[in-house]
Amino acid sequence: MKVVITGGSGRAGQNIIPELIAHGHEVTNADTTEGPDQGARFMRVNATDLGAIISITKGADAIIHMAAIPSPMKDPEAEVFRVNMMSNWNILEAAEIHGITKVVMASSINAVGAGFSPAEMAPPAYLPIDEELPTRAQDGYAQSKWLGEGMADAFCRRRDMQIASMRFHALMDEETQRLQQAMPNTDPLGNRAMGFWGWTDRRDAAAACRLAIEKDWTGHEPFFINGDETTLSIGTQEAVDAVYPGVPIRKPLTGFTSAIDNSKARELLGWKHKTQWVR
Repeated sequence: MKVVITGGSGRAGQNIIPELIAHGHEVTNADTTEGPDQGARFMRVNATDLGAIISITKGADAIIHMAAIPSPMKDPEAEVFRVNMMSNWNILEAAEIHGITKVVMASSINAVGAGFSPAEMAPPAYLPIDEELPTRAQDGYAQSKWLGEGMADAFCRRRDMQIASMRFHALMDEETQRLQQAMPNTDPLGNRAMGFWGWTDRRDAAAACRLAIEKDWTGHEPFFINGDETTLSIGTQEAVDAVYPGVPIRKPLTGFTSAIDNSKARELLGWKHKTQWVR
């Protein structure tokens, strides 16, 4: 397929491009900055520019939209919301104009409310969390991810489309994993508890994006894309008992099992998080 990836020079995109090329796809990297030469055509494009997005996606078979402000830590909240929402709209509008039916969107675990909420957050309704969990989003970044998924639902009501919202969480390269694994984490409290101690290998995330354009379905589907284990050096159930006592447990959380259920991606995409957390 001819695939346009926005934000291909970013930390996710630099893994998605070689994954796509290795499986025979023709790739255009649409980004504001040029990354390393990975065999993709580069075009300088700002995803908030609708005209540029319409131009660059003409003739594409699929779009993988990774261009976004990836956290609210270095930009004003209003700007994070504006950029992320506007770029989502532009991608979906361009796909509709060109009749492109396969789109992958960069969502986040923050679509359900996680690590950036300014106020104390209520415990989740159940664990492990899955794609049916109601949102608890508060901050502008989380809202941009949750409402971006709602936007995908809306465009799928307009015509038959296949949209995957990839709820990535703590994308890590090998070096970052090694650094964190060298400092065992026995404390389940703090900000990490709001993210359910999850993580994702960037290569595995890239494989999920590729599978999302190679598989076939109709409609919008969100997917949690994360590792099968936590980053903790204590058991998951022990961590849950300390942080979320009394929350209903729907599936056993034995050993270091992730508190974020990724079984939907396994079942619908045929995806597996191959990388394991080394303790």
